[in-house]
Amino acid sequence: MSNSESTEKGNNLRAAYAAVLNYHNSLVQARFTVAGLVLAANGFLVNAFFQKNVHASFQFLVPFLGILIGLICWLIEVRTTQLLENLGEQGKRIEESLGLYKDQGFFYLMKNQYKKFRPRLLPLREERLPEKCAVKSLVSHSVVLGLLYIILSLFWLTILLMFLVGA
Repeated sequence: MSNSESTEKGNNLRAAYAAVLNYHNSLVQARFTVAGLVLAANGFLVNAFFQKNVHASFQFLVPFLGILIGLICWLIEVRTTQLLENLGEQGKRIEESLGLYKDQGFFYLMKNQYKKFRPRLLPLREERLPEKCAVKSLVSHSVVLGLLYIILSLFWLTILLMFLVGA
C-alpha cells in the first residue's frame, strides 16, 4: 500500500470514528431528553386526570395516553440501547484499526469502565459494590430508564382499572 493510500485509509477511519462517536453522543443526549419530556408529560396527565369538573370520557382517555406514552418510550429505549451497543462494538473495532492503545479509546473505556470504576449505591459513599454483585447489573442507565417507563405504564394501568371499577 502506498503512503497516500495509507494516509487516505487513516483519514477515512478517523472520519468514521468521529461519525460513530457523534452518533453515540447524540443518542445518549436524546435518551435523557426523552426521559425528561416523559416525566413532564406524565405530570401534565396527572394534573389533567385529577382536575375537578372534567368530563368522564376525558378522564377515561388520560390513562390510555399515559400507558401509550410509557410503552412507546420503553420501546424507544430498547432500540436506543441496541443502537448504543452496536455503535460501541463498531467504535472499538475502529479504535483497534487506528492503533489506539486499549486505554486510550472512548469505546474501550465505556465497555470496561466497570472493571476500574465499579458503581456505588450512594454517590456520597466511598464503598463500591463488590465485583460479583447482583445489584451491579441494575446500576445502569438502560435498566433505570426502562424501569421508569414500565412503572409509569403500570401506574396508568392501575389508575385506569381503579377508574373503571369506581365508575
